[in-house]
Amino acid sequence: MASVSKNVAFIGATGTLGIHLLRALTSAGHTVTVIQRKESTTPPPPGVKSTKVDLTNFDELLAVFKGHEVYLNATPYPSLSTDKDIIDAAVAASVKRIIPSEFSTNLDSPLSRKLPHMKGKTEVREYLESVISKTSTSWTSINNGAFLEMSLKFGALGPNMAQKKAVFHDGGDKVVGASTLPDIGAALVKILDPAHFEETANKPIYMYSAAVSERMLTSLVSKVTGIDFGTVEDGRITNISVDQAIEEGERKIANGDKSGMLAYYYKMMYGDGYGGTDFKKLSWNNRLGLRIMTEKDIEALIADIARELGIL
Repeated sequence: MASVSKNVAFIGATGTLGIHLLRALTSAGHTVTVIQRKESTTPPPPGVKSTKVDLTNFDELLAVFKGHEVYLNATPYPSLSTDKDIIDAAVAASVKRIIPSEFSTNLDSPLSRKLPHMKGKTEVREYLESVISKTSTSWTSINNGAFLEMSLKFGALGPNMAQKKAVFHDGGDKVVGASTLPDIGAALVKILDPAHFEETANKPIYMYSAAVSERMLTSLVSKVTGIDFGTVEDGRITNISVDQAIEEGERKIANGDKSGMLAYYYKMMYGDGYGGTDFKKLSWNNRLGLRIMTEKDIEALIADIARELGIL
């Protein structure tokens, strides 16, 4: 149980990451109010209080936030145009801590802040930094790198288990931090713990579950599942530069295919000066007591996902 239970107002609790954050919060003894858009048709999670509000109505938001110490947002595509009123209401209600929907790789690099897919998160962070200093409210963001489970399922970090193909970027050897969804939940609980609540105020918190490269993950997936991905040399593994990926992504975007935005994540992870490879020196894992996966842990995760996909 949490040393001191907190009342958490949570927007985005039904999403891919949100369900894991909610599970971590309730397991730690926190009281959660799930906030949904008035027009939402998604069933609220069972076992927690939920309410539907007009997210553009300051008075409705203020009434909901009163009595809550924490406002957490885990919506996938935040923007200041939608988040400003929510933040203002949380501050007016004297919420102690705001945790915005950042959950990214490195938003403290000026180069990363300029990437198109980071525009909304950057604007929200900059707004928080500008308004919080004049109030009793503080903020903390969580930066966790790629979602490891999703990357393994859909091929974002080298091997695509479902398609039995692999793609490397700039050779596939650059090491970056990636995190499992439950581990991000564990980091959230640590941040809210009284032992770390003050030291994490008004800071981006960096964490990771595993240090991985595309080449390493491809080798481990092959070892666990028996999939033969081939090699770059025999032409079965595609090796493209990040700049090539950006060009291809921009062509997709120009044709209305928003999946092209994924290319910018590779720039943020692997590009020089973007901070993606700085994850170890920025990490709070030791200070917060967060685990770092061993190779055996990664292999066990691969096996679980392979079974889920019907490969094992």
